[in-house]
Amino acid sequence: MSDFNPNSTQLQTQLAKKYFDLSPAIQKIIQLFSIIYAPIDKSSLLSCLSQTAALDEKNRPWTTTTLNYQIEKLVIAGLLVKENKSGSECHPLLTEIATRHAIETGKFEILVKAVEEKLPVSNHWNKNSRMFRSLVQCIREIRIGFYRQDLNFINKQIEDYQNYSNHTEKIVIENIFEQICNNPFDENWFKTLPQELYERGISSILFNSALKLADCEDAFMMLDEECCESEKYASDYLNLVLTEQFLLRGDTEEAQDSLERISEKYQHNTATYWGWLNFLRGENEQAIKYYTDALKAIKKATGKRSIYFNTMGGLFFILALLKDGSAERLKEAEEYATLMSRESDHWLTFVYARLKMVLQVQRGDITQKELVVSAYIASVEEENSLQTLFCSLCLYWMDAESAKKRLPDILEPLYRRSLASCHHWLAMESAELLSRLKPSSNYKQQAAALREDSGIQTIVDVIQPQTDWEMCLNALANIQKQPQTPGKPESELRLAWFITFYPSRCVLQPKEQKVNAKGEWSKGRPIALKRLSSELADFDYATSQDMRVCGCIQTYSEGYYGKVDYMFNEKAILALIGHPVVFWEDTPNIRVEIVKGEPELLVKKEKQGRLTLEFSPKLPESQNILHIKETPTRIKVIEIKAEHRRIAEIIGKDNKLNVPAIAEKQVLAAINAVSGIVTVHSDIGGGLENAEEVPAQTLPHIHLLPANSGLKITLLSRPFTQGGPYFRPGAGGETVIAEIEGKRLQTKRNLAEEKQLAKAAIAACPTLTRIEEQDGEWTIEEAEDCLELLLELQTLGNSVVMAWPEGEKLRVSHNADLKDFNLSIQRQQDWFAATGELKLNDDLVLDMQQLLALLEKTPSRFIPLGDGQFLALTQAFRKRLDELRMFSEKHGKGMRFHPLATLGLEDFVDEVGKLKADKHWKEHIQKLKEVQDLQPELPSTFQAELRDYQMDGFCWLARLAHWGVGACLADQMGLGKTVQALAVILRNAHAGPTLIIAPTSVCMNWVSEAQKFAPTLNIMQFSGANRQKLLDGLQPLDMLVSSYGLLQQEEVSQMLAQVQWQTIVLDEAQSIKNMATKRSQAAMNLKANFKLLTTGTPIENHLGELWNLFRFINPGLLGSFESFNQRFANPIERYQDKQARNKLKKLIQPFLLRRTKNQVLSELPSRTEILLHVELSKEEKAFYEALRRQAISKLTESNADAGQKHLQVLAEIMKLRRACCNPSLVMPDTELSSSKLQLFGEVLGELLENRHKALVFSQFVDHLHIIRNYLVKEGIKYQYLDGSTPMAERKRSVDAFQAGDGDVFLISLKAGGTGLNLTAADYVIHTDPWWNPAVEDQASDRAHRIGQQRPVTIYRLVAKDTIEDKIVELHHHKRDLADSLLEGTDMSGKISTEALLQLIHEG
Repeated sequence: MSDFNPNSTQLQTQLAKKYFDLSPAIQKIIQLFSIIYAPIDKSSLLSCLSQTAALDEKNRPWTTTTLNYQIEKLVIAGLLVKENKSGSECHPLLTEIATRHAIETGKFEILVKAVEEKLPVSNHWNKNSRMFRSLVQCIREIRIGFYRQDLNFINKQIEDYQNYSNHTEKIVIENIFEQICNNPFDENWFKTLPQELYERGISSILFNSALKLADCEDAFMMLDEECCESEKYASDYLNLVLTEQFLLRGDTEEAQDSLERISEKYQHNTATYWGWLNFLRGENEQAIKYYTDALKAIKKATGKRSIYFNTMGGLFFILALLKDGSAERLKEAEEYATLMSRESDHWLTFVYARLKMVLQVQRGDITQKELVVSAYIASVEEENSLQTLFCSLCLYWMDAESAKKRLPDILEPLYRRSLASCHHWLAMESAELLSRLKPSSNYKQQAAALREDSGIQTIVDVIQPQTDWEMCLNALANIQKQPQTPGKPESELRLAWFITFYPSRCVLQPKEQKVNAKGEWSKGRPIALKRLSSELADFDYATSQDMRVCGCIQTYSEGYYGKVDYMFNEKAILALIGHPVVFWEDTPNIRVEIVKGEPELLVKKEKQGRLTLEFSPKLPESQNILHIKETPTRIKVIEIKAEHRRIAEIIGKDNKLNVPAIAEKQVLAAINAVSGIVTVHSDIGGGLENAEEVPAQTLPHIHLLPANSGLKITLLSRPFTQGGPYFRPGAGGETVIAEIEGKRLQTKRNLAEEKQLAKAAIAACPTLTRIEEQDGEWTIEEAEDCLELLLELQTLGNSVVMAWPEGEKLRVSHNADLKDFNLSIQRQQDWFAATGELKLNDDLVLDMQQLLALLEKTPSRFIPLGDGQFLALTQAFRKRLDELRMFSEKHGKGMRFHPLATLGLEDFVDEVGKLKADKHWKEHIQKLKEVQDLQPELPSTFQAELRDYQMDGFCWLARLAHWGVGACLADQMGLGKTVQALAVILRNAHAGPTLIIAPTSVCMNWVSEAQKFAPTLNIMQFSGANRQKLLDGLQPLDMLVSSYGLLQQEEVSQMLAQVQWQTIVLDEAQSIKNMATKRSQAAMNLKANFKLLTTGTPIENHLGELWNLFRFINPGLLGSFESFNQRFANPIERYQDKQARNKLKKLIQPFLLRRTKNQVLSELPSRTEILLHVELSKEEKAFYEALRRQAISKLTESNADAGQKHLQVLAEIMKLRRACCNPSLVMPDTELSSSKLQLFGEVLGELLENRHKALVFSQFVDHLHIIRNYLVKEGIKYQYLDGSTPMAERKRSVDAFQAGDGDVFLISLKAGGTGLNLTAADYVIHTDPWWNPAVEDQASDRAHRIGQQRPVTIYRLVAKDTIEDKIVELHHHKRDLADSLLEGTDMSGKISTEALLQLIHEG
């Protein structure tokens, strides 16, 4: 039943009881009403009854009188309802009960036959089709088909209704199925349905339940059991339905399990759900990858280009793209949202339309903001849960203040209903949003309790609400540049274009020029525009660019007789950009450059640090093409595009946007984004997040333009070597940001040096000093002087840049890096012969000897290729080629070198793009690296000094590798497992490629560590589109770094499994602990000569995880899983069998190495842990006790199911834990002081007096904020880090603290508990205890690790006689099993609801 009201269930039960108390004769009347399914008059009903030969209670045929009497009684009893004159009908809550009873008693077909006979559906003139009087009549037939279990019949009714009925009411089959199957839900009846109806029915119930937040637990539990136990109805489709439900309920682990149960042949349908799951977990890039693949598959299957996901999972693709925030992704998201907003029949059309507006704002169209803010938001009662939530989010993102006023009344019912219907993800997001709208409420704690252990990241923070000026800057940051179409080359014959410049317009005159016998062009004959417009085909010498200019000719009719005039429109000057044959009309021998320009954004720093943004030139409303005479021979043309006008609109009518000094970061973001659209001049520089900073070029650019028999010379400065705008030397903005050749570049000009170098260049050219400069230009008329000047400029060499018109005379035509070089090496007698080639394009390939010969012509990295063209080699490539020349000699078409020269050429061979080598070369490389006596030595290229225990670890690994067996390095965190692994990787790397599989967050650490400690490894990240090509080109010394997320993709795992690796390292190997997961199965298929696991926690929950790890490194060592459980796992885990435990330890010991800090780091200073009990004040105790009793009372009265009860208990415990920290965390307006904060202040004050530094951890970010406010008040310098801190800022804070900036580092436990090195601190303060002591230990190890020179003291602040005391007691019971096998392993598991309740009662 769709109704959420619990009273409906009660009423339905009462009606059912009344119905079953009736005699069979009266029941039959109600059954007939239920099948008719519409109000019916008494006469028609009597006719149907008579058709069935039904008798009344006295065994007489029904009459009008007896039937009328019974109907009135049934109406009074509530079993029938009568709302209008059209007659009575069965009560909706009784309809399906009566129909099912008719089937059970064998009366259904008799009743249906009577209804079809007496109340028939009209036939269409096409006898095979029907015409329904109404939607209700169609539903009647669909119900009959459903109860007959005839899906084909049902589909035919739907088809006829849609094709032959002129009713405006649309048929929604999910609603009809849900009404039939869930009114009420009867599991026994449901299990009589055939597979397809079972699937349609259960999916309709669950779908409508999610939208209307109705109770459907019975249906959900039935489906869960079917799928988990693989019973009769279990199918791939139903597992997808179940996955969707788990995601809406916030149960990501179960969702993953459900997806992994889906068969291989159906996996192509799961990508959307994997994308949804990864997005919720915060794996945004992986989510986008899944969604993109899924969309490609849909397009391929349907053959449609414009298509999108039909399910609710499609919403989260939009969110993933929105969260990415890049211009490309925002554009992509808007395209999808636009497509779906046009699907008028789709149930999410309204949501997509609202998201489209938000995306348009993000992309720069801030006019859409007002539409979002003023738009109506329907409640869940009016529409559906997703529409209410997403439209609320859109309002919050656009205007948080407006949201605070409008949304609570809408969201609070949504939260309550989501919670009651067990849709915990919807409840969590509603609570999260409400916590932002009502900060003093406890919604934040509710959201945290719902999120706990799920790993879900809230969607509320996909966009941060912004002020108006922030939104303006963000709009600037996301305006996109439109792609340009490159011009085509010129033709040999030509039209010449003569131009007259006026401030408001340019007048063009085309002329036909002829070349004489001397090769000189004539002055030219004017051509009428009419001819060029209508007879252009006659001008066979016209170039494609000429044709584009002529395409801008327009006709105008004037006067009574319709005289036609021909004129160029304003776009003609655009078409002339870059044209080689343009002259001034009044001085026809002087060539004119028409160059493309762009508007400028000027960022100025005013007094008191305020910033102003101005747009130049100011845009006229009626003009879209502007032209500016930059020099006497250059016209800059600016085409005003939509994005330019949008920038002008954003900046405002006064052409000045004023922003406060604190907005500098946002201004920098805006600068970075619009630099591809406009040239930026900035007084505050530019942020480097998205712009590549390049050094400014200060060399003078000397432009030489032919003028009659002489030259015109212009001296300019061009800060970007790659291109971009020109400036007068020393004039213009200091910081310039622009997009050049598709890359966003930024530079800081040295204005003084530009002036100095320009003056020096002029002084070095006596010819220029003799001639008077006019407006930045020199005109040299005498040929003799021109030649003198060219000789003078030649002597300047690289101190100036010379350019002829259009820059075509001297240019760099090709760029090459060592990776572009293909090298082939084969053994040839006692030498190695090397051949290779550098392919510059299809027409130009240089072999090795040609390339080396060209090098001899110049010491520069610019290699002359002739005809003014140059090949630009990278510095590294030039250096490696010089090394090759020195260590080898010419031989045939290539070179040859002695085997002992291999080390000298190692870098060259390692860095080439493609290496093809014979087996002798590979054997030779291997021999160079092998250790002969089984006493391994570190490779000479290894760049780390190992400690004694690390050297022992390396030797142990190397011996196992030589032996050919796998290893598990399980050292305690902080002892350097990575550096030991890199040592053995490097030792064996020449025997084949290495594969590193690690969590996404750790992959970059592998890359940086490898670059630092093993620089000769060729480190590659497994990303990009052409992965197979990358794998196909793998060579020794290659180290490929991939994530577990990629490994579990079927296509990727198959590719990796085809490679025979020399070494495979699975880092954080507990990631494959579960044998049933895809990543574990994928890992088992990998092949390597040496397999290595690195993990600090090889056992987290049970011994089955250890078995799976050993199945990877040494399969078969621990027997089958069943045998392992029988011999080891069950005796040890169930019966604490010490003998079995010792045997297992002895069995795995040779292959598992674990050292703790206490064992191996005698040089590491001592570590002291001190528990400081906080004595709460009387007022705090009373407050805490009131909360505790309130929690007990609330939980005692709760009738929630097990899962909901567990969440309620966690929420109450969290409230108690927060109260222990500071009463204001539970009651923001309270005036109660915090005893814990007072003790913290005393402890910290004493530490700082004695010149100590401290790390302060809390799991509650708002608790850290309170402590931060205290530090600010006391004037104590600090650093700060929580989960919202960007990676770049996080690194800056860590580096600053390590460098001495700050005495205290405030860190949230989850965000900073791993991956940081903070040895500058010698004290650690845990302000609140976490359930798992290992998490606290990891946090403490930020200070107590290699590099620490002082003893480390760890304080734990624990409120006495509270829940915190009980949590600390739990710490002592966590590690018994793991400690018996491996020191320091974390064995924490989930605590039962009963145990949690006990904590509240006791604490």
